[in-house]
Amino acid sequence: MKRRLAILLAGCLVFLLVACSFGGNSEQPSQMQETTQEQEQNPIQVITSPESNETEQVEEGQEQTEMPFQTADTKPVEKADVSGIYTDKQGTPDADEFLDADVYFFADGAPEEQSEMKADELIDLFISGSINAVDPTDSTSTFYITDLNMDSEEWDAYSVGEKIDLDNDGENELILNGPYGGIYLDARDGQVYGFAAGEGYGFTLSYTYFKGAIWILYSNRMHQGYESYHMELFEGADNLVAEMNFNEELIDEDNVEGPEKYYLNGTEITYDEYLELSNEIFDAQVTTN
Repeated sequence: MKRRLAILLAGCLVFLLVACSFGGNSEQPSQMQETTQEQEQNPIQVITSPESNETEQVEEGQEQTEMPFQTADTKPVEKADVSGIYTDKQGTPDADEFLDADVYFFADGAPEEQSEMKADELIDLFISGSINAVDPTDSTSTFYITDLNMDSEEWDAYSVGEKIDLDNDGENELILNGPYGGIYLDARDGQVYGFAAGEGYGFTLSYTYFKGAIWILYSNRMHQGYESYHMELFEGADNLVAEMNFNEELIDEDNVEGPEKYYLNGTEITYDEYLELSNEIFDAQVTTN
């Protein structure tokens, strides 16, 4: 009897333990069911970064721009290169149409007005001593107006002369009156250049009007019974387009009172032809001593 009672009690104890165990986990199936429903409503995508091999969960509908990495197919957007030097002198509100060049200039008046103002301005800067000029006899050398003997009473002094178009390009050059005809100066490309200069009694500088243009004239009257002249026609001080030579000389060098012969560009001409030519040139000659 006692044995049966002990078995009965043991069975009750086991039953109670099992019941308690199921009672403590009674909510777990419900939670699992809710989780499953949540997953069905909000499915996830799994994206693995090729760089870090880390797995990230991204909810459906999330913007792709939030990805912290670029894929191998992603290329950076290239911006157009609009680098350059811009010179804005007013009058051009929109520069987009000029963006194909390396250096950009914006119009400010007619090109002819700009060019003329620039040349005059450069000449005035030279006169004031602010800039130098390229030596007419040596293109590797420069000089300032202060390097010259200016406005003195000495024979080799220089003085500022007139501005005149000596090279037939529509822009004025500057004459520095001085020894052997002085120096003629041209302004172009941001620099002042000496393009003609007197070089002694055998090469005295002047200019003349001939055949509708201005010619530079060099004269040599050093020897009795001999005269020689060289003329140059320019279209721009750096563009010599024509030259002419004429001269007279004694037939007998030992007889200074004897007859002479006359030449034009190396060809002998008559006295009347020479006289007509020389009169036309010398009547329009302007000396710049």
